[in-house]
Amino acid sequence: MVETVKVITTDIKNPWINLALEEYFLINHPAGGATLFLWQNKDTVVIGRNQNPWSECNLALMEEDNIRLARRITGGGAVFHDDGNLNFSFILNRANYNVERQCGVIINALKILGIDAVMSGRNDITVNGSKFSGNAFCFRGRNALHHGTILINADKERMARYLNVSREKIEAKGVSSVKSRVINLCEINKDLTVDIVKEAIIKAFEDQFGKAAQYTHISNNDKDIWPKDPKFREIITRNGSWEWNYGETPDFNIALKKRFNWGGMEIYFKVDNSVVQKAEVYSDALCEEIILKLPELLAGTRFNGKELSDKLLTGKENFILDKDVQDREQVLGDIAAWLEDEIK
Repeated sequence: MVETVKVITTDIKNPWINLALEEYFLINHPAGGATLFLWQNKDTVVIGRNQNPWSECNLALMEEDNIRLARRITGGGAVFHDDGNLNFSFILNRANYNVERQCGVIINALKILGIDAVMSGRNDITVNGSKFSGNAFCFRGRNALHHGTILINADKERMARYLNVSREKIEAKGVSSVKSRVINLCEINKDLTVDIVKEAIIKAFEDQFGKAAQYTHISNNDKDIWPKDPKFREIITRNGSWEWNYGETPDFNIALKKRFNWGGMEIYFKVDNSVVQKAEVYSDALCEEIILKLPELLAGTRFNGKELSDKLLTGKENFILDKDVQDREQVLGDIAAWLEDEIK
């Protein structure tokens, strides 16, 4: 039975902080409570707990456009967050957790706004057959988290830009995002704003549990009301780390191909825990000693472009850099620059 109802809002747009707040609320949620957390991220791709960022995201474009990458603790697919997207989190005890009821809050909120929405499958909410909300779930001890996105006026062109990968070929054990037809709610009602939708969700949440909510606003400019527990800071640090966002990636194989003026190059990486376990190199270049020694140099290095590039450049004494058919130093430099640019 739900005894207390709480609504938490924030103007923080940093995904690593928002996801830390959400996780902290989940871990420390009181018995008998039901919490609604409403939040937004600024220009972020958020991947599921078991996803591969190299296969889900165009990391090169994201870096070029200053788009953050964040890994959440729930499963599901990759999503793009901007100011036209609203995120909601329901946090309850397991005994009070019910996916249909929680989705019903969103559906009833839209009904208040004159829009008929329905659940589709286990984790989508749709309108007119198009998806505007994807949902994901996880549990920690006695508590449960159900969160999701709501596309209100999101930039769908940018969404496609960062979630469509141009990489030649990736074979991954991670879960791939399902490409669904999506719709912004403002395509149905052009007058809708994030604030209007937010207020409707809060009303539907209070109606669902039959109680007036306790309100808390967490401001980016008032850190005195942020959780004081050091574990909260630890979660923020983890959320922003390479080890979490990239290193938690399932094992995968990836093929990189490029043609240079001195010949073509193909490298097939086998990556385990984001460390290169094996590299197979194929090329029609004439500098055979570089081709033969590359696998040995690349193995054991984190699958990070800068680290792979540095490993090649610092290991160039392993090569005979004399001048004959080709300038081997240029070849090695070209390969190092390519890997640094291609792998983020």
